Amino acid sequence: MKYRAPVGKTLRRSPFDGLIEHASKVKECVKALDEALTAFEKGDMERFREKKKRVEELENEADRIKSNIRNHLPKGIWMPVDKSFFLMTLTEEDSILDYAEDAVIWIDMRGKPLPPELAEDFSRLQRIVVKTVEEFEKAVNNIPHVLESSFSEKERGETKQYIYNVHRLEHESDIAEREITKKIFSLEDHLDPVTIWHLTKLVSILGDIANHAENASDRIRAMIAK
Repeated sequence: MKYRAPVGKTLRRSPFDGLIEHASKVKECVKALDEALTAFEKGDMERFREKKKRVEELENEADRIKSNIRNHLPKGIWMPVDKSFFLMTLTEEDSILDYAEDAVIWIDMRGKPLPPELAEDFSRLQRIVVKTVEEFEKAVNNIPHVLESSFSEKERGETKQYIYNVHRLEHESDIAEREITKKIFSLEDHLDPVTIWHLTKLVSILGDIANHAENASDRIRAMIAK
């Protein structure tokens, strides 16, 4: 009979510690994106590029954490949750990072500041996206409490509240995306077609950050389901 030792007995470090570390790096990366977007909205492209570099550095650091988690998760290991949901959560976390990096790269490809009349609208979407990721990280950080409490209703309920917050904010993000896109098209007499195309794609990329935070939260909900 094959014996499968609990995860805590087979690894020096729990994979959940790695997931939390990775989520923390996600939050840090999105904070750097937040600062880059603020500089972009103010027309300070020099500061934008400083923050762009930081986003890229953090994305690389997070990639190393992700690889370490996957490389130290043997096939035969026993986990208190479905391993596939754990790995899907990690994948969706990684997608948040990818889109954060895509956003700063996309802005820098054109290298022009945001039209002033759109600054307030982009700032609103930016705040919603950042808050969505922050609420997601809270859900990740609560996973060990759920496990330590043997999936108690109290700890599961707290995690589900964070997940609910992510869903609510992602919905707000969708609304903000539509409103900004509509406004961009309303300015077609003042903006050239390349600018319109560039900005609408940027809106979509920022929205995808919130989308993947929601996807990752849904994987956590499946992970802690009884």
